[in-house]
Formats: sequence, structure tokens, C-alpha cells
Amino acid sequence: MKKTLLFSLVLLAIATVANSKAVEDWIELYEPHVYKDMPYRLLRPINFDSEMKYPVIVSLHSGGRKGTDNLKQMKTGLRIFSGEQIRKDYPCYIVAPQSQGEWSSTHLKNIKDIIKDLPSVDPKKRYVLGHSMGGAGTYKFIQTDTNYFAAAAPSAGSGLPKHEGLIDPSIIKDVPIWAFHGDKDKVCPYDKAQKIFAKMQELGGNMKFTTWKDENHGVAVHMLTGADNGTTELSSSYCDQEPEFLKWLFARKRTPEWTKPYEPHVYNDMPYRLLNPKNFDPQKSYPVIVALHSGAGRGSDNHNQFEKWLGALTAEHQKNKDYNSYILAPQSPGSWTPKHLQKVKEIISDLPSVDMNRIYVFGHSMGGSGTYTFVQADPKYFAAAAASAGGGDDIDVSIFKDLPMWIFFGDQDRIERARTVFAKMEKIGGNMKFTTWVGDGHPVAPQMITGADNGIIQFSSDRCDPEPDFLKWLFAQKLPR
Repeated sequence: MKKTLLFSLVLLAIATVANSKAVEDWIELYEPHVYKDMPYRLLRPINFDSEMKYPVIVSLHSGGRKGTDNLKQMKTGLRIFSGEQIRKDYPCYIVAPQSQGEWSSTHLKNIKDIIKDLPSVDPKKRYVLGHSMGGAGTYKFIQTDTNYFAAAAPSAGSGLPKHEGLIDPSIIKDVPIWAFHGDKDKVCPYDKAQKIFAKMQELGGNMKFTTWKDENHGVAVHMLTGADNGTTELSSSYCDQEPEFLKWLFARKRTPEWTKPYEPHVYNDMPYRLLNPKNFDPQKSYPVIVALHSGAGRGSDNHNQFEKWLGALTAEHQKNKDYNSYILAPQSPGSWTPKHLQKVKEIISDLPSVDMNRIYVFGHSMGGSGTYTFVQADPKYFAAAAASAGGGDDIDVSIFKDLPMWIFFGDQDRIERARTVFAKMEKIGGNMKFTTWVGDGHPVAPQMITGADNGIIQFSSDRCDPEPDFLKWLFAQKLPR
């Protein structure tokens, strides 16, 4: 009996040591650091490549893990993130700070300093998440700086019963948020989380809210692993419906300041953004630009269509009164089709004070191909069109040969398609300008707006307007009505 007991104790000791070693193994992947008296752990991207840009997750611990030992904050979620497969699927930095008290703007400032010094960080993909005190800290961080994080995920983050007025949804309504809460939580009351979500619904904000049925406070790990008892609600059509948390998180990108004037709308299941004319005057009539995103902008989140070239166009719109217009930026989950055009036309028909003789369409890559699709579907609707790095083998130029069109292509891209289209236009005496960007590949869309010294322009006939500035050329085009 004594030998059996002794043997059992030895086995237990071995198991305990082995388990401790396993715990130490994953924790050791997180480098220990201290910045301005704030301890933090850092997990670097697996198979780091200095040529890539990596997201950053800031993980905020709960109140039970406060301290200065730089160990207590190493919670279950951080262990999950340390798994080899998840690191390969979602390579990123993880910053796990430790606090002695509640999270504050000082912690946020320190975290920003830490991230600023990390190599190869993608500034468009910074995320913050946390549970309980960490969830409340998540809300505090995005309220302190609404433009820093691309998304936030608070779990049981509504605050303790004594914490009133902690969260102001009106400040953070445009930040993509996915909140999680157990409906039996008494520590951070569930009804407070419900009130936040109800306000977000009222504001048309960007919040997803998952309720874990019959769960109490300890639900943090469900955010990463999922659970069958979760029900998710959306505050508006603004929200991405992706059901898997990490896919949703890593798809979020911080939208720059120039996107803010764009109103979010949905028409007949098609998300779109609308920039109204500056200093709108109902006695005037305004052109409309239809901006078609590339394949990278596909989705339903009403955000991904904000591409770099659209930012360049918006800057010109804001500073030059000659380019004052509506800018309509629809979003598609797939290739552009005539059905999208029909929806665009219906949206435009309801806009006030539109100059129907000055409707323009252009886009890059898939958006350039979509431009061809639109003008082939209705060549008499648009006053002019422009396609950057777009097109295919099924373009019938005879349909739109009288439409003023300007196409752009890098000569290191698949430029043969554009040369074929242009040659057909030359043969029938069409109205097409063709700019070749010498030495450039595919990502040339911003040059369409800003111009560049390496462009060579050809004309399909003497019908073409020789104006060398793209936007001046565009806004000079009118339908012959």
C-alpha cells in the first residue's frame, strides 16, 4: 500500500513538473520587457519577414491579474495565440502589458510608444481586446483615440455596477467592435452591455454583440474558441457578418481621416459610401463620380472599398472647387455586373441636384474591368470613363467607341490586354486615350489621379481631348444632350 501511494505521488510530481514545463514553454515565446515601469510581454510574428507588414494585437488583462511580476497577465487567451498553427494562420505581434490598477490613457500612450518601435508593423491593422477590467480598458482605449485601432473586442467589458458613464457609444460608433457577454454575469452586469448595444443600434454604429446564454462572468476564452451557446446581433448593416472572430478581426483595417465625410448606406443589399458636394447648393447641379473598387475591396463591410486611389481623388475633391461633385463608392462581394450598374443608377436618380449630363465611372483592376462592364451595359449613361489596369478578352469596343475613355496600365503588368483594346479603338476611330506607366507593375491607380513623370499617352483618333491632366479632362466631358 505504501509503495503504491509513493509511486502515485512520484507520478503526480512528474506530471506536475511536465505540466509546469509546458506552461513555461508557451510563456517563454512571449519576451519579457518593461517600458516606463510598465511590464509587458511581446510575441513576435512567426517566421518573421522584414518585407511584410504585420498586425498588432494589444491584449488587456482582467482585474485579477494586476501586478508587476510580468507573469500574472499570461492568461488562457495568450496561450491560444501562442499555438503554432494559429501563428501561421494569423502572423502578428501580440503586446500583453501588465497594470497595477485600472487601464488608463497613460497605459495607452506607453503601448503606442512600444508599437511605434516594432519593425514591420501594419499601422492599418492594430487591434485591442480584453476581458472584464481588460474589456472596460478596451472601451477606454478606443474612446481616448478613436482613430488608432482598426477594431476592438471587449469581453464582459461593461464595467462594475459602480462604474456609470464609463462608455459613450456616440464617440466610438464608427470603430468596428465585437462585444461578448454572459447573460448571467453579475460582476459586470449584462444589462449594462445591453444598453450600450441598444445605443449603438440607435446611432447606426458598428457593433456586433454576442450573448453567451446561461453563462456568468468567466467567458473570456469563448471569444477565441467560440461556443454553441452564443447568439450574435448586429447594430446596423454597417457590421461585417463574418461569424468567426479571428477572421473578422484580421479583416479589419483602420480607415484614414479622409474617409470620415463618406456617408454609409445600403441599397437593395448593396453597401455604398457617398461623399456629398462641399457647401451643397440646391440651386446648382453637380456631377457624379462612380468609383469602383478592385478585388481587394470586395466584401460587405462598407469599408474595404476605401482604397488608396480613392483617397487621392477625395483630396482633390476637397481642395479644388472645380471638382466639386458627388462621389459614389459601391461595394461588391464579387465581380462588377450590370446588376450593380442598375442599382447605382437608381441611387443616383434619388440624389438631389445631379447633373445627369456629367456622370462618370472609373476604377482600378477589378474596378477597371467593372468600368468596361458598366459602359458596355449602357454606353449612353456616362459622360466619360477611365479604367486603370482593368479589362479582359470579352470587350466589344464598338459598343462604346463614342464614349470619351482614358485607360491606364503599367508596362510591367499584363498590358497586352490594354494594347489589344486600344488597337481595336484605333481601328474604328474611337475616343480613347491610353497612358502607359513605364517601368511600373499593377498598383498604379493613384497615378491616374495624381499623374506621374513616367506616363506616355497615346490617342486612338483626333476625336480625343488632348488635355493631359486627368481630372481636368474628366470634368470637361459632358453628354451631347
